[in-house]
Parts: sequence; structure tokens; C-alpha cells
Amino acid sequence: MSCPFPSPGFCSSSSRCIPSSTSAGVALDKKLSEKQTTSGHRIHGLGQAFRNSWRRKESEQKATKKSNSLAGMIEFVGLIKVNVVRGTNLAVRDIVTSDPYVILSLGNQSVKTRVIKNNLNPVWNEQLMLSIPQHIPPLKLHEFDKDTFKPDDFMGDAEIDIQPLVSAAIASESSSIKEPMQLGKWVASKDNTLVRDGIITFVDGTVKQEIALRLQNVERGVLDIELECVPLTQ
Repeated sequence: MSCPFPSPGFCSSSSRCIPSSTSAGVALDKKLSEKQTTSGHRIHGLGQAFRNSWRRKESEQKATKKSNSLAGMIEFVGLIKVNVVRGTNLAVRDIVTSDPYVILSLGNQSVKTRVIKNNLNPVWNEQLMLSIPQHIPPLKLHEFDKDTFKPDDFMGDAEIDIQPLVSAAIASESSSIKEPMQLGKWVASKDNTLVRDGIITFVDGTVKQEIALRLQNVERGVLDIELECVPLTQ
């Protein structure tokens, strides 16, 4: 049978007719399919790259946070127990009396006693505790008069160097001595605020120091406190 189309490009060698539109359509479909597949691979590759980049960024952020957290950590060498015993002849802030309380600060930590109403010679006998940083700052004491409708009135302050007490406590850990003994003292003089020598003693397995301080930046007042150092190894 002869092909009704004279052009050789439209007939197969087996004399079977193949319409040109069908042949062109097959080629076009194949091309489109290849293009879609390539496009799909490209989109998938971009998505994968984006996800990898996000995971990498998230991992870096976590590492940074962990690093900052570790950098902000403070190492402690022990605890200090502060017994705020009493105040004597404190300043008047409310006509004829005061409502005193004491704030203790060590580095970034602070604690305070209860308020005792209408008393210039208050007895707290209140024990407070603070952690001792590795780089030991002074123990600061601030006394205030509690007010209701206005800011609390300042009643004086003082500072204590607790380094000798901490050193004595650490040294006592390696000592075999069990009986009470004096380990050191903070000598009262005109150059400090001590009323009397602050003796550091070793009694019943604990290292203590009793201190009487003249309050500073105020007209009058004395504060009696007792310190006890507890190293973290105990």
C-alpha cells in the first residue's frame, strides 16, 4: 500500500503511516516530562539546602547559648552563716525611735532581717546564709528604718573582709586538731570600724568570728554579728 503523504519524513519504512502531529506530540511530552523532572530535582535540592542551612543555624544558636550560660556561671567555695545579733544605740529616724532592719550583701546576693518596730536597741538573733564566690568580695551591711508612705531611711553601713575567716576555715579542714583554739583575729584600730578585736575561733568543728561594728555614714549605732564559714567540701 502506498503512503498518501509524499514527504518521506512522514512515513515509516514499513509503509505504515504515522501522522506528524502524533510524532511531534510524543517528542514534546517527553521534553516537558524531562523539564518537570529537572525542575522538581532543582526545587527538592533548594529545599534540602534550606533545611540544612536552618539546622546549621539552629545548632550554632544552641552552642552560643550554652557558651554564654557557662560563661555566666559563678564558682563558690563555701557558705557563710551570718547571725545578726543586735543593734545598740541606733539612730533616730521616726521622731523619737526607729523601725530598723539590716540588709546583707555579698557580690550579687542579698538577704535581709525582719523589721523590729519602735526600737533603738533591737535584738534580732536572726541567722542568714550567703554563698561565698571564688573571688571573695567584702560582706556589706546596710541598716534602714522601715517606712510605709515614703522610702526607707538610711541608718548606716559597714563592710567586713571575710577572706581571713574563709582561709582559716579551709586550713582547719586539713588539721587534726579537735580542741577549741584561736585561729586568728581582726584587730580593732582607729583605721577600721571595730569596737573590739574580731577573734576567729575553732569550736566544736566549726570556724566562727564574733564582730562588733560601728556603723558608718550615720551619727551613731553599733551592730553585733556572728560569722560562721562552711567550706563546700564539708
